[in-house]
Amino acid sequence: MSKPIYRVMIEYGYRKKDSNRQYKYKLIDTFVNTDDAELISKDAELKSKIIRKLKAGKKEMDIIYKNIYIEGQYGNTNH
Repeated sequence: MSKPIYRVMIEYGYRKKDSNRQYKYKLIDTFVNTDDAELISKDAELKSKIIRKLKAGKKEMDIIYKNIYIEGQYGNTNH
């Protein structure tokens, strides 16, 4: 059974865990399997994508989601 794939643009802020500095904001364009903004913000796979993009390695990061733009259904999965 195939699942729908949605293209999303997420504006997020990041900083090191327990840091007092301000968040730095960036944008990521990616695909997810749901169109619910709450489920997207709780997705562990998305958080790991962001940490990989930041090249943070195994550092603990605080990540907040400023805006989640759901562009629409982009296709279906093959499995």
